[in-house]
Parts: sequence; C-alpha cells; structure tokens
Amino acid sequence: MPRRVRRPLALLVAPALLIPALAACGSDDADSGAGLEAVEVTGAVGEPPQVTWGDDFSATADPEVETVVAGDGPELAADGDALVHYWIGNGYDESEALSTYTSLPEVVDLADEQLTEVFSTALEGATVGSRIAASVVAEEVVGPSGNSQLGISNADPLLLVFDVLGPDSVDEPYAEEGTGFAPDLVLDEDGKPESMRFKDRPRPTGRLQVQVVVEGDGEVVKKSDVVMVDYLGSVYAKPKPFDGSYDGDPLVQSLSGLVPGWQEALAGKTVGSRVWMALPPRFGYGASGNEGAGIKGTDTIYFLVDILARAPKPVQPEPEETEEPQEPEQPQQSGSSQPSPSADASESPLDDES
Repeated sequence: MPRRVRRPLALLVAPALLIPALAACGSDDADSGAGLEAVEVTGAVGEPPQVTWGDDFSATADPEVETVVAGDGPELAADGDALVHYWIGNGYDESEALSTYTSLPEVVDLADEQLTEVFSTALEGATVGSRIAASVVAEEVVGPSGNSQLGISNADPLLLVFDVLGPDSVDEPYAEEGTGFAPDLVLDEDGKPESMRFKDRPRPTGRLQVQVVVEGDGEVVKKSDVVMVDYLGSVYAKPKPFDGSYDGDPLVQSLSGLVPGWQEALAGKTVGSRVWMALPPRFGYGASGNEGAGIKGTDTIYFLVDILARAPKPVQPEPEETEEPQEPEQPQQSGSSQPSPSADASESPLDDES
C-alpha cells in the first residue's frame, strides 16, 4: 500500500541526547533589532522563496507571523490537514537550513497537539494559495540542544516561509449509483467510499476509460506536477478494494511516478475534481501485475480519485561546486560501465511498475 508518511519537522526534532549541544552562536540580546521587518521575501507561491536579509534581523521566543501573499483558496480547517512547502533560514549566518522545495510538499496535521507552535500559529486560519513568513528563536523549534545536523544553535534567529498549497475539498456528496462505466459505491457511516459494487454494471472494454463526475474550479494539473489526492482502488468484480485513503491520510506523490493510467487520466483535470478511471493492464501494472496488491496481469483496475491539490515539480538542487580535476599524465583505460541510477526504494501499488 502507498506509504503516506507524515514528516513535518522530521529533521528538526531529534532526541536531545543524540545530538550534541551547540554553543550559542546568535546574539544573547534576542529582543534587539528587527524581526520580519528586516527581511524581504519574494518569489511565486509554490517555488523556493528569495530572501534578502537585513543587518538587524532578530527573533523572539513568541513567533512573529506575517502573510506575504494572501491566497484566494479555502481557509484551512483547524482540525484538518494542510499541504505545505516550507523553507527555514538561519538568520545568524543567513544560510538555508532546511527546504522541502527539492522534494515533496508535506501534509501537516493541524490537530496534532505536538505540532511545533510556529507551524500552528502560522497556518491557523490561512487560506490555500498563501505565502506566510514567520520568525522565532531556534530553541522553540529544535529545543535547547539545537540541531547540529542543520547547523542550528538554540539561540539562532530563524526565518520560516510557508506556502499553503492545499487542500481544496470536493464538496459534492458521493453518489452510490454508478453512471457510465463506473461501478456503484458502498459508503461508510460518514458517507465516504469504502468499496465498489460491479454487479449489473458495464464490463471492462479493454480501453482506458475516464469520467469526471465533479469538475473543480482549481488549478489545472500537469503531468510534471505533484498531486494530493484521496482515492479508492479495486480490481474489477472483486468485492474488497486493494487500497484507498478515504479512511486515512491522503496520498501526496509526483504524478509522473504513478501508473500510466493516472498520468493520462489526471493530467489536464482541475483541483477540486472527482474522477473515475478504469485501467486495463497496459495502463496499470502490465502483464506482471502487482502480486502484493493481489492484481493479476490480466486484471482491469478501477479508481475513484478526488484531486485535493497540486504543486509544481520539485526543483533540482544546485550541484555543489567541485575543483576542476587535473588532467592525468597517461590516458585512462576505458571499458568500465557507469552505474545506472538506482530505483526508488519505496513501493506502492500506485507506482509505475510497468
């Protein structure tokens, strides 16, 4: 099954005994100087922020928060999820300490009582499409020992930038009776899909079939995008689904890393849409199927998908500068093969294994 791992601040929070304390590098006079007034944050929401540091940037224990760009999407629910990119800079040496923009955005549970205060303060009441800046003394985020892995001392002033990318809910209730090629749905007591019924519904055609039953008014999804979705997946004529997220955490994944049918079905659709798809083997897992999910190489698989958010393709980190290698005195022998790129170690029934 897809692993929907919540990992906000995973690199920031660590057992204090495992990380040696750093000597306090920042100023002892944390209340002097200016906070957010001393920095300028520019750039488009969803892309890495451009930060111009002022000479007197400082921070206090209580987070200072400012909305840089106000989004026009829905307001985040206080007890719901938020899909965010975030960037953390160390004001002591004006360096980037941590950024999610080179990987997937993260799903933050706003109802989690253990959520770091600066996260909850910045995201509470925010609207989708917003960029928010916050400043806080590092100890409030990483604890009294600092974080040597990130080069953060407990006294350093931190600048945090949050881009709120989703979710945008699909407000239409789920229809129990299927239309077109779609099977019927079985709903749980909360009205969420828990299984599909194929009796008396059309048989698979052997072709990719896609049906939009709710059309959202959000941004258009591109094949290069990261998507946040809720979904239910079932093999044709089998009573039990092989996977789903309606009773758990949404899936956040690069669309290009999913099976071909998802790429074809979701590219060009809008955030807030609900989509049915029927995938013959060549658009799913091919002739090998997916043994772990109980899918044979001849099975047609059906998915119901709610598109909750999209994010741009992760940016590629700039290569580190290295010294120019000196020319060897003698030509080297050729013939050794170059290593091939390693595959992603994580497995998911939605990953493209064809």
